[in-house]
Formats: sequence, C-alpha cells, structure tokens
Amino acid sequence: MSTPAVEIRSFAVAIPAGTLITAPLVTPVYFPARKVQAINWRIPAGPSGLMGWKLTSSGGQAVIPAGGGWIVTDDDAGVWALYGQPDTGYWEVTGYNSDIYPHTVYLDFLLDVISGAQTTVPMASNAALSSQS
Repeated sequence: MSTPAVEIRSFAVAIPAGTLITAPLVTPVYFPARKVQAINWRIPAGPSGLMGWKLTSSGGQAVIPAGGGWIVTDDDAGVWALYGQPDTGYWEVTGYNSDIYPHTVYLDFLLDVISGAQTTVPMASNAALSSQS
C-alpha cells in the first residue's frame, strides 16, 4: 500500500472545438519535481466520442495510455495509480476535438515531495491552462 499524497495539483485543460487529430493541442501541466503517486481524471458529459486526449511528458512519448493511442470517453472519471513515472513535473495534455463545442479534461495529480527537489513551478503561458494548487 502506498503512502497518501502530501500534495495535490489540479488542472482544467480546455481543448477548443475543431482541434484536428493531425495537429493536436499540447497544453503544459507544470508542477515542481514530485513523485506522481496517482492521477484522478474526469471528462464531463458532452464529447460523445469526438474528443481524444493523452498524457505526455517533456514533449515525449505518451505516458497514459502506454504505447500511445487516445483516451476517448464521455461522462467518465477514473484514477490511475502510477509507479516509476517521470518526476520532473513537465507533463502535458495532448488532445484533439472534432466537435463544434470545446471540451475540458480535469486532472488531479496526487504527489509526494522528492528530497532536494525544486520547490517552485515555472509559469505556464498557455491561457487554456487553469491550475489550482
């Protein structure tokens, strides 16, 4: 059994209508270097299979779902317990949205502090990102 998280970082990432799968939106979700224990996610009702998203790290491969692909769901939520994932705090939500309405991915990162890790977070410049610490 894992130790409870000592910190939660919450993000609401809006994916605009008409965002092509061939040119997906990449939105940074920055936080200080931390051990990610779990991620709670939620997609409200509405996308109806027209929006897909994934978590990537430092501009690299998809972390979730493993091996790439897209998470396509509607009115759904879940929790991913994670082990051995990147601890840099440089994560992104990559998404497309072929709908005529914008849709939002809600994420809560459950975190533990890493000894000697930086305690400040870089400022995100993307207006679509909403962070609450």
